[in-house]
Amino acid sequence: MNELVDRFMVAGDNTTPSLYFLPFNSCNGGHWVLVAMDLSRLMVYYLDSLPGDWSKYPSMKKTVDAAILKFRSKKNYRNRKDITWVRVQCL
Repeated sequence: MNELVDRFMVAGDNTTPSLYFLPFNSCNGGHWVLVAMDLSRLMVYYLDSLPGDWSKYPSMKKTVDAAILKFRSKKNYRNRKDITWVRVQCL
């Protein structure tokens, strides 16, 4: 999580839309999920070739949410908007 926060901090103020990509290994037989984070909109998109939602990967959601909230705290952003998770359909 701290590595994510450090990368967010180096990138600038993150007030304009930009995506940060994070490959995530579910540790369930080596399955990978791709996470794309838009910090300016508090949107997290995840691409998973298997059916289901983010609740299959609680450690992924916990890590990403915590990193985003820590980053926003370090930047003194006061907006308390919730982080929105969106599943992107993979074909």
